[in-house]
Amino acid sequence: MEIDAQDFIQVLSDKIKLYEHLGITVAELNSHRVVFNVSLEKNLNHKGTAFGGSLYATGVLSAYALVLAGLKAYHIDTENIVIAKGVIEYHRPIDSDFTIVCEFLDLQTEQAFYQELQDQHRVRADLNVQIFKEGGSGGRSLGASLVGSFVVRM
Repeated sequence: MEIDAQDFIQVLSDKIKLYEHLGITVAELNSHRVVFNVSLEKNLNHKGTAFGGSLYATGVLSAYALVLAGLKAYHIDTENIVIAKGVIEYHRPIDSDFTIVCEFLDLQTEQAFYQELQDQHRVRADLNVQIFKEGGSGGRSLGASLVGSFVVRM
């Protein structure tokens, strides 16, 4: 189920002040998959590549967006979403705009996540994020990956 990207952007702008500085555009946003396109220019480090903290922050925001979209799709009235632990691996420097992808492995995993939240009023699960460097000829390569352990409470 799709949620309105503009409504989501407003939530981020209002509640996560860092969002407006990261150069994110929302390419896809639903309860199963989130794709962000991110401007390198807004996230440069002293080497002319993406700042590691920006990669982490945009990755965490994509997972937050995935959960928020799911809460709306499953009609669960909470925004109590926190990251309990995040581990990022930097595979190669990112020297171009980049794409963030966060998605549930499959529909069954997604449904189990929200069912546990409804049954237990709490769920903790790892969400996987991939950060792709945009390459020439439309190609892209994995620049970083993040595993975030998120806790949601009702």
